[in-house]
Amino acid sequence: MKKIVLLITIGFFTMSNLHAQEGEDLLKGKWLAGGAFGFSKDKNSGTETTDFSILPSVGFFLDNDLAVGLSAGYEQTKVEVDGESSKKEFYGILPYARKYWFPASKLMPFAQGDVRLGWAKDSSADNFAWGINLRPGLTYRLNDSIAFDAIIGRFGYDNEGKESDNYGFGLDLTELKLGIIVFL
Repeated sequence: MKKIVLLITIGFFTMSNLHAQEGEDLLKGKWLAGGAFGFSKDKNSGTETTDFSILPSVGFFLDNDLAVGLSAGYEQTKVEVDGESSKKEFYGILPYARKYWFPASKLMPFAQGDVRLGWAKDSSADNFAWGINLRPGLTYRLNDSIAFDAIIGRFGYDNEGKESDNYGFGLDLTELKLGIIVFL
């Protein structure tokens, strides 16, 4: 219920901030630079999972509401079960495309499609890793040059080796990534 109320509140806030500037290229042709940081810790029945990610990013607006770009970075997952621990790491790149709604407003919801390519490493092997994901998010513009960015969840598939299939579906805080964008 809390999630529904939050989504409705965000929707009303978005609609109240609309001030379309027709015919004006607000973002088209601009570069964006920034990145995202993610951290989560989950303790449940003797299991503790810690996720960490850092993904610097650069992109270009093809139109006011469409940006393409590239993120590169590092992700780590540590799992501790009753004193025994294991660690997975990912190094790689994520080419992406973002579709923004309401680019003239301060609060811009977006959908980001990305392809995840790189290397996954754990205690037993190094494997080629890949994935295809759709990530919903919000960008809040402080001014014409700086914005806060939040990716909230994912819908997609990741593979990190022969026996590693990961399907993700949901709007949850375990997939939350926060960042800052600078428009150039």
